[in-house]
Amino acid sequence: MLIVTLRMLDPISQLGELAGTVQVNADAIGRVRDLLAVPPLPEPITPAEPAGTGIELRGVRFGYDGGPAVLDGIDATIPAGSFTAVVGPSGAGKSTLLKLLGRFFDVTEGTIRIGDRDVRELGSTGVSRLTAQVFQDVYLFEGTIADNLRMAAPDATDADLDRVARIARLDEVVERLPQGWHTRVGEAGSTLSGGEKQRVSIARALLKDAPIVLLDEATAALDPANEAAIADAIAELARDRTVIVVAHRLSTVVAADRILVLDQGRITEHGNHESLLAAGGTYARFWHERLRARGWQLTSEGTS
Repeated sequence: MLIVTLRMLDPISQLGELAGTVQVNADAIGRVRDLLAVPPLPEPITPAEPAGTGIELRGVRFGYDGGPAVLDGIDATIPAGSFTAVVGPSGAGKSTLLKLLGRFFDVTEGTIRIGDRDVRELGSTGVSRLTAQVFQDVYLFEGTIADNLRMAAPDATDADLDRVARIARLDEVVERLPQGWHTRVGEAGSTLSGGEKQRVSIARALLKDAPIVLLDEATAALDPANEAAIADAIAELARDRTVIVVAHRLSTVVAADRILVLDQGRITEHGNHESLLAAGGTYARFWHERLRARGWQLTSEGTS
């Protein structure tokens, strides 16, 4: 019995490991089925061509999965070639607004137009061609750094990759990796840090060279070295393009041509930095809170 028991331990242990693997795979299959069950967005038979890259939002309302409205009556005009910052408290709908501009979803009510054409007339492919997105939550696919960049421009040459890598300061990352451009990043970019993944994302947006750039403040949770590198790359990315950025950094807000203040799903204020400060409303409170937060520092007696 002792011999039989000892011989049974190994297969029982393997069975336990197999049960865990089966459960993980079952959960993955469930998520895939949920994804496949989501109805696709309607696409036009013949996609329209926009006349420019100006953006107009009229009466935009949106709620996730039929829930309460996250955005409730948004009206805004964003001229072509302008730099617009979107600010507001957490949960105001800032990231949702950017996702609607990129047609991740369709509005519940109202219209979003690019170049006088409804984004539903342009189709998902048309909107994707016109926009480049850089969000805080960067996802990289299993493969090399070069593979991830060429998703934006499959025909890009090695010289093109080197050019955007220098601008995004990605060349510093490539040089210290063991296989350079051919280093595999792992699923979701697991072998890279958050700042390194952001540099890949910005280099990819530069390579795409789209006329509209959507930025969900990419430097909000980075260390100072990565923040400085990415801020320089964003400045290059914003040159001669229509840029809409969810802004948390004071320097980003001041540099904007126009600021939209979003609160509880509505635009409560709009204007430039000076006019909004003079108005003394939500933006002025936001600005002074940020100034106080920037002045915090650790002292020998505690926090101030």
